[in-house]
Amino acid sequence: MQNSIQRHIRPVLLFFALVPVSSAPASAFDAADFKALKTGVTSWNSYRAGLPGRFADLSGAQLKGMNLRGADLSNADLSGADLGSTDLSKARLDHARLDSARLSSALLVRASLNGATLRNADLEEAVLEGASLKGALMQTAVLKKADCTGADFSGADLQETNFREARLVGAQLAGADLRAAYLWRADMSRSDMTGIRVSPSTVLASGSYASQAWASEHRAQFLDDVPKPVPAVAGQALPTGSGKGGNSGPGKTGSSGNLWRMSGSGATVAYDQVLYKKLKSGVFAWNDMRKHDRAMEVNLREAKFDQKNLSYVDLAHAKLQGASFRKADLFDADLRDADLSGCDLREANLEKADLGGADLSGVNLWRANMSRVRLDGVKVSGSTILDTGKKATPEWAGRHAAVFIHE
Repeated sequence: MQNSIQRHIRPVLLFFALVPVSSAPASAFDAADFKALKTGVTSWNSYRAGLPGRFADLSGAQLKGMNLRGADLSNADLSGADLGSTDLSKARLDHARLDSARLSSALLVRASLNGATLRNADLEEAVLEGASLKGALMQTAVLKKADCTGADFSGADLQETNFREARLVGAQLAGADLRAAYLWRADMSRSDMTGIRVSPSTVLASGSYASQAWASEHRAQFLDDVPKPVPAVAGQALPTGSGKGGNSGPGKTGSSGNLWRMSGSGATVAYDQVLYKKLKSGVFAWNDMRKHDRAMEVNLREAKFDQKNLSYVDLAHAKLQGASFRKADLFDADLRDADLSGCDLREANLEKADLGGADLSGVNLWRANMSRVRLDGVKVSGSTILDTGKKATPEWAGRHAAVFIHE
């Protein structure tokens, strides 16, 4: 009898041991607060006015698609909450906590978020037209393709914020901190940038990096990047791949267990098999995972993606040494600072892709579509084969704001 029980328990224990622990915030909201908000904005505002000397706790709550137009959520804790596609137009969110909240495609027209914290919040394709975010803390937030027409970000902390292709027409950015922010292809027409802070890693709307000359011309401050904190615990060492130009080093894999052995074979691989399968299963789920786990280290060294559709994929900072993307579709892909050394990109579609700062030493780009690609700061070498079939030269690097490495 005892042996029979053990046979049934062991697989269950093994299952839980192998399932990775989710990094998403736990749902710790106050049940009464949640119930009151679900009954409607009018009753919520009355309920909130009578809260007994405390702030509403809706952290981790599932509020996707709700009509919260005009809701008073000032000072509320909404960290980790799902507010995707929610109507928060004219809502009061002053000093609210929205760290890691999901607000993709949300309506925040003329909403007030003064002094709110939105660190690592997902606001992709959100509508913030006329919204007020004075002094908001928005480090590493994602506002890709967001409509921020006439929004007020004055004095906001926007370090490392992703504004790629965002609409910032007539936006107020005076005094905002845009060090290491990403503004490529954003519409900045008529925006007020007086006194903004930029750094050498701030990517401007043109795709160029900010400089002292640009800062002087736009009445901005040119400062050094803020040093990143040193991790308290060193990551797990990654195995060394056999690809060209790869540098091995410590780093987190983003998953647990021995990921380096192929099932049913004794062969070793250089890439993280869990991440490889995740990416092959769907780009949008992959991008969503990366948005909400920015610390993840992506190791896809020597992986095969020939003829795969990877349009819009987020592979920024990824380790891709020796990977093969022959005839792959990388339209509008984010490959910033990725290590692509030794990769095969022959006949790949790289139209509108961002390769800024990427390592292209030893890459083969023969007949690749390089239309409207961003190349600022890319590293090339004498062994880099360009889309024309010719090898990269210092002169080519100079014309394309690239860096030529002498091997």
